[in-house]
Amino acid sequence: MNTIFEYLSWRGDLSMEQSPFSEVDGLILSCLSYHFLDEVLEYYDTTPISLAELAYLIRELPQEKLRMRDPRDVVLLQLLGKCRRFQDVQICLHVNHVDRELVAQFSAITLLLEDGSIFVAYRGTDMSLVGWKEDFHMTFRECIPAQIGAAAYLLHVSKKFDGNIRVGGHSKGGNLAVFAASIAPPALQERLIKIYTFDGPGFHQGMLQFSGYQTILEKLESYIPESSIIGLILQQEGSHFVVQSSEKGLFQHDPYSWGIVANHFICLEDVSTGSRLVDKTLKSFLGHLTIQKREIFVNTLFELLDQTHTDEEGEVVLSTHNAFKTLQTLSDEDEETRQVIGEGIGLLWKAARKTAEEYGSTFHKKAEIKKMKR
Repeated sequence: MNTIFEYLSWRGDLSMEQSPFSEVDGLILSCLSYHFLDEVLEYYDTTPISLAELAYLIRELPQEKLRMRDPRDVVLLQLLGKCRRFQDVQICLHVNHVDRELVAQFSAITLLLEDGSIFVAYRGTDMSLVGWKEDFHMTFRECIPAQIGAAAYLLHVSKKFDGNIRVGGHSKGGNLAVFAASIAPPALQERLIKIYTFDGPGFHQGMLQFSGYQTILEKLESYIPESSIIGLILQQEGSHFVVQSSEKGLFQHDPYSWGIVANHFICLEDVSTGSRLVDKTLKSFLGHLTIQKREIFVNTLFELLDQTHTDEEGEVVLSTHNAFKTLQTLSDEDEETRQVIGEGIGLLWKAARKTAEEYGSTFHKKAEIKKMKR
C-alpha cells in the first residue's frame, strides 16, 4: 500500500500550482509538527527558514541532541527538504510547551506556502505522561490548557501574516485545530480555507452547539482509519472520511500507515466492527461515571503511572514490571480512591462484555440470515 513516503517520491516534483494542495499535504505538514525542533529554532521566531534549510540544520545536529518521537519523522523532514513541492516552504513561529503542574502539552508550527497561504500545524500527543493525561482530561473538562494555547497561537499567526489559512493536526493536534478555528473571531474564520483533523478526538455536546463550531463545519474535514479509537472519543460533526491503513487495530492511528492513491487517501465506506465495539464500550463507560468520578479515576490513574511508568524525562515506558509496580502502589491509596478506581474498572469491564454480547448476537443473526438465503 502506498503511503505519504511513496506520495513524496512520485508527486514531490509537482509544485502546488501544478497539483493543488490536498488533504494528503495536510497530513504531511501535520506529521512535520511531531519533529522536535528546540535545538535549531527559537520559540515564536517570526523569521522563516525553508524546509530545505531546516533539514540541513537537523542533519548537522550531534547525535546526542537529536530527539525524536519516531525515526520516520526525521526521514519525512529530509524528504521534504529535497522535493520540489515542499523544499521552499517556509517554517516559523515554532513553539513547544510542556507544563507538568498545569498538565499541559502544546506544540505548533507555522508554514508559509508558495501560493501565499498559511498552514498551521498542531502536534498531537507525544510520549510524555503530561500529554496523555491532558488527553484524558478531555473526558471530564469542557476545555484543556492546550486548546487555549492553540486558539491564542492561531490568533497570533493571523496578526503576523496576511493570507488565507489552513489548520490541521493529527490525534490531539486535530482536536486543537478544530477548537482554535471554532473560537476564532469571525474575521479570522473568514480567512480559513480548510480545517483538517486526522484521527483527532471530538468534543462535549456544549462545543458542538457553539455557534463558532457550527460556522466552520462546512470547512471541516475529519479523517479516521478503519479501526479508529482515538478519533471516535467524544462527539464531532462535519464531513468525515474513513481511510484504509496497512496496520491493524489501534496501530492504525499511525499516520504513516494510511493508504494513498494519486493525491488522495484510499477511503472506505465505514469503520470496522471492532472500532464500533470499542467506541460503544468507552461511551457506555464514561456515561455511567459522574464527572467528579471521572476526574478522580483519571488523576489517580496517572499519578500511579507517573510513579511507576515514566523515565527521567517524564516519558511513558511500558513494561510488565511497571504494570506490577502500579498495582502495588494502588494499595497505598485511600479507601475512597480505591473504590472509585475499582468502580471504574468494573464499569469498563461490564460495558465491554455487554457490547461484545450485543455484537455477538448481531453476528449470529447475520449468519442465520445467510443460511436461510442459501
